[in-house]
Amino acid sequence: MTYRYPEIPPRDFRPRLSTAGDLHWPDEGPQMGPWTHSELVALAYPWPVAWLFPPQPGEPQRVVNLFAGAGGWEQGLRVLDAGTDRFDVVGVEINFDASATAVAAGGRRIVADVRSLDLANPALRYVEGLTVSAPCQVWTPAGLRQGHQDHNIELLLDTFTMACEATFGHWHDSGECDEAADCGVCSDPEWDGYGGFTGPLLTYDEARSLVPQMSDERIGLIAETLIWSLTLTARYDNLRWLAMEQSSALPEIVLDALRDELYTADWCSAGYRVLDAADTGLASHRRRVYLVAGRHHYVNVEAMHPASPMPQRTAAQALGWPEGVRVNTRGNRKTSGGNEWSADKVAPGITSKIRGWYWAHDKERRFTVPEAALLVGMPADYPWTGSRSSATQQLGDIVAPTEAARVVGALLNMPWQDKVDHYLAQIYGPDSLALAAPREAAPTSDRAAAATATSQQVETLPGFEDWLAGATPAAPRGGAARRR
Repeated sequence: MTYRYPEIPPRDFRPRLSTAGDLHWPDEGPQMGPWTHSELVALAYPWPVAWLFPPQPGEPQRVVNLFAGAGGWEQGLRVLDAGTDRFDVVGVEINFDASATAVAAGGRRIVADVRSLDLANPALRYVEGLTVSAPCQVWTPAGLRQGHQDHNIELLLDTFTMACEATFGHWHDSGECDEAADCGVCSDPEWDGYGGFTGPLLTYDEARSLVPQMSDERIGLIAETLIWSLTLTARYDNLRWLAMEQSSALPEIVLDALRDELYTADWCSAGYRVLDAADTGLASHRRRVYLVAGRHHYVNVEAMHPASPMPQRTAAQALGWPEGVRVNTRGNRKTSGGNEWSADKVAPGITSKIRGWYWAHDKERRFTVPEAALLVGMPADYPWTGSRSSATQQLGDIVAPTEAARVVGALLNMPWQDKVDHYLAQIYGPDSLALAAPREAAPTSDRAAAATATSQQVETLPGFEDWLAGATPAAPRGGAARRR
C-alpha cells in the first residue's frame, strides 16, 4: 500500500540546521507514491523522512520536544525506557551550543525558532507525544517577573483563546450559521467539522499577533504549548499526550487557562503539580510546575509522587566531598538569604551562576562543569559544548532527567520510581565521581577547543559536521513533485 499526500508546495526552509532531516536516508526502503528520495527529503525537511510513513507495530512513539535545550527530556526518557527504545524524539532549539550538546549526546535537533516551523508538515502526522519547556525567566523571582503583570496576563489569556480559534475554531451550534458559505459544517453537511468544530478561524500569525504587545515577547512563548498541541490534534488527531515544564512561579490563572483550552478541544484529562526534584533523590532543589494532559486517557497526577519515600542526598554525598564544606555564591556581597550554603545539605536550585561558586575556605576550588551537571541529574561525562559559561547556562536551564522520567512515567502509566533510584545511584557512584573531580592541567580535546575558539563558526560546531546549512535540501520546482 502506498501513501500519497497533496502536491508539495514551494517552501522556505527556515531552520538554520537540522540533524533530524535524514539527508543520508537510504534510497532503499519504503516509498511514498511517485516521489524520489530527494523529493521525500524535501517533503519531510527538517523532520525525519521516516516520519512520513505510519509507524509499524512495535516501533517507538514519535515525540516532538519544543525548547529542547541540551537534552534533559531525552535523558529522562532514556531513564524511563531503560534501553527499550520506546521514544523517537526530535527537539527544536534555537541555541547552537545547547543543540550541539544534545547532538553530541545522541539526540537530534532542529535549530530554529519553534514559531518558524511549518505545522502542516506531513512528517508531523504520526507524532504521539509533545514536551514543552518555554523560557522561564519572565516568571521567576530571579528575573523581572514581567509575566505577572496584569497587562501581560490579559494578552496571554487572549492569545490562548486565539490559539484555539486558529486550530479548532469554535463549537458549531445547532442551526445554520449567519455566514453559512464560510462555515465548513454548514457548507458541507457530510463533513463533521473536526468533530463538531468549525475548523480554523484564524491564521497562526493572527493567533500570535498579541505577543509583540507584551512587555517581553518570551511571555508569549508559552502559548506554543497550545498552538502545537491543538494543531496536531485538530489536523491529524494522533497526538496522545502532552507534558509541559515551567517555573513554579507560573501563575495558576495561566495553568488553569491552558488546561481549560485543552478541555475545550476535547482532551480527556489535564492537570498540574509543583514538584521538587530533591524529593526523588536529586542532590539539589529544583522546583518546577508540570502540566500534563492525555488526549484519550485520564491522567493520574498523583502518580508523580513517589509511592514510598525516597532518600534525600546532600551535595557533599553526591559529589564525594568531605563534611563541613560551605559554598560561597556571592563573594563578599551580603543578601537577606546569605551568601553561603552548607554542602552537608541538599544544594539550592542550580542556575548558570554556579560557574562562580566556590568553597568558602578555598576560593580556588570552584565547581567543575561535571560536578554542576551531577547536581541537576545529568551524567558526569555528558558532552557539554561551548565555553564554561555556556555549559553552566545549559545545565541551569535543563529539565532534570529524573523529573522528566517521573512526569512522563506517571502520564503514560509506566513505573518510574525504581528506574530513577537506579539512575541516581549510578551517576552518584564512585566511577561517576571520579569523572567529575577536578583535574590538573587536563589536556584540551579537539571538541572542546573547537567549542571555545573565539573565531568559531557555525561550520565547526561539534556534532554538526555533516549538517551544514548548505546541505539544506531544495524544494522541488514548479510547486509539485516530479514523477519517476
